[in-house]
Amino acid sequence: MKPSSFSVLRVGVLLACALGGALQAGAQPAPAPRSAPAGAPGNLAPVRFLVVAAQESVLSASAPGRFAKVPVSLGDTVRAGQVLAAYECDEIQARRAAARAEHEAAKVQYVGKLKLQGLQSAAEIEVELAAANVNKAQSQVRIFDAQIAQCNFVAPFAGKVARVHVKVGQGVNPGAPVVELVGNGPLKARMNVPSQWLAWLKTGQRLDATVDETGAAVVLKVTRVSGRVDAVSQTIEIEAELAGDAAGQVLPGMSGQVRAPVGRG
Repeated sequence: MKPSSFSVLRVGVLLACALGGALQAGAQPAPAPRSAPAGAPGNLAPVRFLVVAAQESVLSASAPGRFAKVPVSLGDTVRAGQVLAAYECDEIQARRAAARAEHEAAKVQYVGKLKLQGLQSAAEIEVELAAANVNKAQSQVRIFDAQIAQCNFVAPFAGKVARVHVKVGQGVNPGAPVVELVGNGPLKARMNVPSQWLAWLKTGQRLDATVDETGAAVVLKVTRVSGRVDAVSQTIEIEAELAGDAAGQVLPGMSGQVRAPVGRG
């Protein structure tokens, strides 16, 4: 009895499935290559840096007051010790004058008590009380001297005025900013670099960088390396000096990017 055409077709399908399974088991396709993780050796992703002044300060009010003069403006060059702003301090100056007068009177009384003691007309306790009054009056003078010193906001170093927060006649409370000042010294760059850079990064290392605002190329010379790695970001903070012909055109607050040298990631 000849097999039907349906049986022959069924046997052929089974053989084809068996053959395909054998081929699939013997030759598995190769997995797709995985991309290298960020920060792996050889990764030259740029690192951002920020330009800051070697010296900068925000002068703030330590006592309430009203400004009598603000002789500086934005961008002015100032010298160390120059008055940048001053309170109205007529009342405090008058109180200091009164305290000085009381001090002089206390000294006269003390000298008089000493003379009377020499004539056996004053007791020792009277002389000691007169001396104590002299010290008390002198302390009052020093208090008013300190208050008058707070009337003037003096530049702690030579530099340029970055911002003026107050105007003549304006009153402020303690803690209010008055004048922001940046120093004239060399600028420096701060950045957080991958901790893997520590394998080759040392003090004195030079890095090529580009400033965003001007597009100029500058050289960063590493001057300081932090003593601790941030465990979360796996980065470490470093500081560098700016060098190169374009360094003189860079201002505090500018930023840019730096890459690791070729072959170092």
